[in-house]
Amino acid sequence: MMGKVYFVGAGSGDPELLTLKGKRLLESADVIIYDRLVHPVLLYLAKEAARFIYSGKYPKNHVLKQKNINQLLIEEGRQNQLVVRLKGGDPGIFGRVGEEIATLQREGINYEIIPGVTAASAASSYSGIPLTHRDHSSKVTLATAHRQAGETIDFKGLTENGTICLYMGVERVESTQQKLLEQDVSPHLPVAIIEWASLGRQRTITATVQTMIDAIEEQHIQNPALIIVGEVVSCRKDEDWFEQLPLFGHKMLLMDTKTIDFETILIYTQQGADVYAIQVGEERDKRFDEVHKQYLRDHYFDEVVYLDPKLTTVYKNQRDILDK
Repeated sequence: MMGKVYFVGAGSGDPELLTLKGKRLLESADVIIYDRLVHPVLLYLAKEAARFIYSGKYPKNHVLKQKNINQLLIEEGRQNQLVVRLKGGDPGIFGRVGEEIATLQREGINYEIIPGVTAASAASSYSGIPLTHRDHSSKVTLATAHRQAGETIDFKGLTENGTICLYMGVERVESTQQKLLEQDVSPHLPVAIIEWASLGRQRTITATVQTMIDAIEEQHIQNPALIIVGEVVSCRKDEDWFEQLPLFGHKMLLMDTKTIDFETILIYTQQGADVYAIQVGEERDKRFDEVHKQYLRDHYFDEVVYLDPKLTTVYKNQRDILDK
């Protein structure tokens, strides 16, 4: 008897952007295959017997090549179990879900797709920028800066009373600006660049088509970042609702000797903090050892919240955790 593979969109950043259906499947899954841009605190929803498999891909350094991921889905999908393929954002928007579905279809393995909140929605909403607006935009285009050879985008037509959201656009911003200007898009058209959308480490900068390269370089903006081009960017007025939350900008590491409850994490994220949580000690859930190492290598948290006061004398900072 074969199992079933569920492609679940984790949403972008804020763990509460996960759908109710996605939450139910994570709680039921026998194995969870998760991507780099998935917030790993979502794994705290998993049952005790669930297995975790990291399939994160770094630019130019893929942990599991796509063909290996496809093979992994076949191997896990053939077993009588519930498999969750957890992807950042929405699986069907630049998530390569089409290739993975085709693999399962060839093998006769059942699957479902559960959509998620894509980066364009999360980044714009958490920056106070509506993607459509009666006065500015009647259409939205989602595009990637990583285009096929010879492929062109009608920037002029799509920005006239419209909004363009460019995924993974920071590395190619020079060629994007060149094409915008070549197509006679106004150099004064507003642009927003949002890094780590909907997390407490989010940064939003505004510029114009003319100044976007300088703005990205000055602020050292890096991927994951979304570029929004269009008059709707002018709707952003200084800091918006998310950036005004009391713990916005705080990078907080929660530590406990007991199993950390997902709801405890949300107490802090709901106030705007960038949060990660770790259980330590002999009774810890050892499935998370590799998860923690991977995440803490990529992200630094400068505030430690000791949910178990005894830990204050053992762990002073994030480095102590990695060393131990």
